[in-house]
Amino acid sequence: MKNLNITHLVESWIHVSPSFPIKEPPVNIFQVIARANMLGTDTNDPSSKGGKVYSEPQNLPTAIASILNHAENRANFHPQSQSGERLVCDFINYLQQIDLTPFFSLTKNESTVNKFESKNYNVLIDQIISLYDGVLSKSDENAMRKSIADMAKSVFGRDPLSDQKTIFLMTTIDMVNPLIPRILIYYTTLHMKYVKGKSEIVLQEYQVNKQEYVVLPDLIRACANKLSILPRISVDQWIIESTSPERVNAKLCFKISEAQRN
Repeated sequence: MKNLNITHLVESWIHVSPSFPIKEPPVNIFQVIARANMLGTDTNDPSSKGGKVYSEPQNLPTAIASILNHAENRANFHPQSQSGERLVCDFINYLQQIDLTPFFSLTKNESTVNKFESKNYNVLIDQIISLYDGVLSKSDENAMRKSIADMAKSVFGRDPLSDQKTIFLMTTIDMVNPLIPRILIYYTTLHMKYVKGKSEIVLQEYQVNKQEYVVLPDLIRACANKLSILPRISVDQWIIESTSPERVNAKLCFKISEAQRN
């Protein structure tokens, strides 16, 4: 491994599918609910194909989405088609594959734990929004609030038999500053204690994890021909495939207040 150069690493990442040993899912985690989004402007040229997807600067959002899609395939992590319970098994694989992607460089890895009791579900939204401090414009913040509420529809409103821990995973392509593109992997582990006989949930404890990566556009361009064999995935398509579906007829136990919308 020590003698591998970047060309070998890239080729291995593209062509060699990892094998994962069968292992127990994370302790007490009931399900993983995933959502993907993008901040900034998608400048993609829809007519670009092959190596141009990775070599032309305007296509960088599509290049990043296609790279993320390949990382998900390597991890066997498919939020749109797999249940939240099934995603638990490959959640760690997903984090590992993002970290092993040669076109991303880790710049931040933080974890914090907090406890609180509240029946106001906007507290959850505020806590996750606070992770993006300094990143979101007002319009982005409003879109993010809706995204989190939509994500909640995948879990809230169910009739659980017992308390549970759920991971809310948000993967973000951050193109707010096109000169410094980033990948944000933020996930919150919630211990949700249900009020007996009610659909009401009291959030008892949450752990927030922040992993931030800078994208390496120069390396992507240098490897454009090698990357051209990957399926071309638009940002919109990646968002759909990387997002857990909402539960049919799910009713939220909370609503975003008008004050928070404005």
